[in-house]
Amino acid sequence: MRRTLVGLLALVALATFAVNAGANGSPYSPGLTYGWDGVRASSDPVRYITLGTNRETIVAAIRVRGGRVVRSRSLRGFFGIPLVAYDGTAGGLSGDRRSLVVAGYGPLPGDVGTTRFAVLNVKTLRPRRLLELRGSWSYDAISPDGGLLYLVEHLSAGKNPRYRVRVYDLEANRLLPKAVVDRVEAEAVMRGQPVTRLGSGDGRWAYTLYARPRQEPFVHALDTSGREAFCIDLPLRLAQPKQMNLRLRLARDGRSVSVRLANAELARIDTRSLAARSG
Repeated sequence: MRRTLVGLLALVALATFAVNAGANGSPYSPGLTYGWDGVRASSDPVRYITLGTNRETIVAAIRVRGGRVVRSRSLRGFFGIPLVAYDGTAGGLSGDRRSLVVAGYGPLPGDVGTTRFAVLNVKTLRPRRLLELRGSWSYDAISPDGGLLYLVEHLSAGKNPRYRVRVYDLEANRLLPKAVVDRVEAEAVMRGQPVTRLGSGDGRWAYTLYARPRQEPFVHALDTSGREAFCIDLPLRLAQPKQMNLRLRLARDGRSVSVRLANAELARIDTRSLAARSG
């Protein structure tokens, strides 16, 4: 039985790689990923992957060392591990490692259609929730306890896309009416492209660096437990192509986030005050 499952996953992986290599299929968000990379916590010995077939998706937990399939399950429909930034950072795993979110592709912003998500129990890979929302949506983050799902509602696509972050209460099974906004700027609609993502060790904070064509880059600091967001403008005068090469690094003590270009630190963010200064 084990050999049969491993063989099936290998065949589907080859087919998935042939179809999806070099493209994520999404014109308005980082998209989804399929195959052996998947998503995992930094210290977790298991990674979670999705492999698509014509009618269903195989979700599997695979040992990082040796590639042994620990468990797997089939879901009806087409789902992938969500990407949260254009550098290929994947998301979907809650901080307590009990919930895994997989997502489908929705319509173009403004077109008629729906976007589907499945929230899975990590131990069994059985769905906790199946969501279907009207419009164009993508995954953003999940709270450490798996109770709050943060989604990006895409309002327009293009070089300077418009979107807003919304919260789905998984316990109450409802989409909360208000968008998550910076409590100082109080602007619901965001603009820019997500370049890279860094999470705090406990999974509570999601730091996402965004590039903008005619403005400085900024970091969107999302408190996934407190349902608060903070937009931190970076003191950097860089053209957008260079902004797309910026990366984030968390200090060992968790008290600061370094904004880096190659090996050089250009700025630093204090994770307590959320103030940014030049490096």
